[in-house]
Amino acid sequence: MNEPPARAGAEVQGPARVLDLTAFRRDDFDGFYRREVRAVSVFLMHQGASPYEAADAAHEAIARLLPDRWRTVEHPRAWLRVTAQRCYWRQSNTRTSAMDPVPDRPGGTCPVAEVVLTDTQQRVLDALGRLTPARRTAMAWYLDGFDTAEIAWMLGLTPEAVRQNICRARRDLVIILGLDKGDAYE
Repeated sequence: MNEPPARAGAEVQGPARVLDLTAFRRDDFDGFYRREVRAVSVFLMHQGASPYEAADAAHEAIARLLPDRWRTVEHPRAWLRVTAQRCYWRQSNTRTSAMDPVPDRPGGTCPVAEVVLTDTQQRVLDALGRLTPARRTAMAWYLDGFDTAEIAWMLGLTPEAVRQNICRARRDLVIILGLDKGDAYE
């Protein structure tokens, strides 16, 4: 694989980045899979999933996208994240620790190996895990490049509620990470 590992918290460029259907070709599921499985795994890790839980939920969501839904879902990136999030929540309710092996991607590589976290990113992930579920969920969507209107639409909330959760999450993260004391943060 020639692509660099997905980085947690990497920003997506452009205002029409999320729901733009021209960002991928409907006949190139392999390219969509390679790009999105890593991004969805990081998205779920922002919500508190371990790398193994994230990979499991991402693969379960992708399996639900195939074979019929791939060509008919209007916004596959958003659909994949909503479905993966639900899969993660469901597995969080049914087991306390990851017991199953991480599913392999085509070609025999595991998506967990594709997600590289720096110490700083791991510290931020740990801090995200200390947020309330509503704030953590809104922040995970925001960090994945979705704007507040898109997040609101996907989660069935008002844009104001999403903005409030993101604002409060930022405030909480500043405190959790010790940035309110003037500490330098790398």
